[in-house]
Amino acid sequence: MIKHISKIIWTERKINAWILLELILVFCILWFCTDYLYFTTKRYLEPKGFDIEHTYRIGISMKEEGQAISASNDSIKKQEMLNDIWTIYDRIKRYPATEYISYSQSAHPYSGSWSSNSIMCDSVQVYTQYKRITPEFFDVFKIKRIAGTSFDWNNITSGNPVMISSDNTNMFGKTPVEKMEYIHYDDRNKDKVLGVVNKTKRSDYEYYNTIMYTPITKQRTSLIDYRELCIRVKPAADKNFEEQFTKDMRDQLEIGHYYLSSVTALEKDKETYMQWTGYANNFKSVYSITAFLIINIFLGVIGSFWFRVQSRHSEIGLRIALGSSKANVKKMFIGESILLLFIASLVASIICVNISAADLLKSINVPIPDRREEAVNIGQYFINYGITFIFLAIITIVAVWYPAWRASKIQPAIALKDE
Repeated sequence: MIKHISKIIWTERKINAWILLELILVFCILWFCTDYLYFTTKRYLEPKGFDIEHTYRIGISMKEEGQAISASNDSIKKQEMLNDIWTIYDRIKRYPATEYISYSQSAHPYSGSWSSNSIMCDSVQVYTQYKRITPEFFDVFKIKRIAGTSFDWNNITSGNPVMISSDNTNMFGKTPVEKMEYIHYDDRNKDKVLGVVNKTKRSDYEYYNTIMYTPITKQRTSLIDYRELCIRVKPAADKNFEEQFTKDMRDQLEIGHYYLSSVTALEKDKETYMQWTGYANNFKSVYSITAFLIINIFLGVIGSFWFRVQSRHSEIGLRIALGSSKANVKKMFIGESILLLFIASLVASIICVNISAADLLKSINVPIPDRREEAVNIGQYFINYGITFIFLAIITIVAVWYPAWRASKIQPAIALKDE
């Protein structure tokens, strides 16, 4: 059967050359769409390490007089402002709907602000993200401790304590993250590792970062300027929370030079972050291209095989007259389309592997997965090939079914008479 279909394809090679060219082009484009969607979906299915359900960011803004004090050297008034910050903290904590509350700097999920640096650890350079937090931060976002002890208001006042989490490797330098006791910067400076928490991402589609959590004490004056205040709301109270909280607490939180400016669900921050990082637009582009190609290949295949049915009436009629069943005629046309797709897929795969190895798409700003340390391996190539081939095979079979059905309905006598 395959040998016979191969002969037919060779005989019709002039027409098939255009179909092959179209299939090669479509296969290449869908290969990279598949690669992007597969990799980002795999990243999305990994645990994020945090939970933003029922969480909100409380915006506390500073009046103009406060901004002037912040820019001055008046330590007494700055201390008064710091006291006001903790008064705001305490009032929100006592609010009936509040389950947990935390202050932080460049720390909450889906934040467009972060602090990072590279440090030497065990003679290995470790890229580390820094998050400054109060002890309740882990409770607000349900980040689980997996080793050691956690921050509390008593153990953060001395000894440079930190908590850490790892990247994909579960290592900190050359040491398993659970066995870290100190992080040495030089002979005199080091941090005491109190505990280890589970690894977290900045967002659903990104990689795990090595993170060092450092505590915010109540005397940290930078809080007067950086007020990243997040709360977890009791589930029963999380209905129209933004409006109710604003109504109840607007006057109570207007303290000194501060006032309540916003209440934002972390889910909204997530949407903003996805737009800002380009993931939302990338997905729209990939989906649009895929949809366009599906329509293109469907119409191209159905048009080509419709034409071939019309031009091969006599051949089909003769086959049926000589005993071929209608099912065999349909199988012949479907077999031709799949064999053409297989030939095109081999050529397209060679092109795609070379494009990927040369990293050409990145140089022309085409959306590609941010693999970071995960190099493309042969297994990924087979996955891309398999998904793309199966996807196009289904579309091709659907497209060629109607022309094949029409061919099987040809009456031998009429076809031969027309000839």
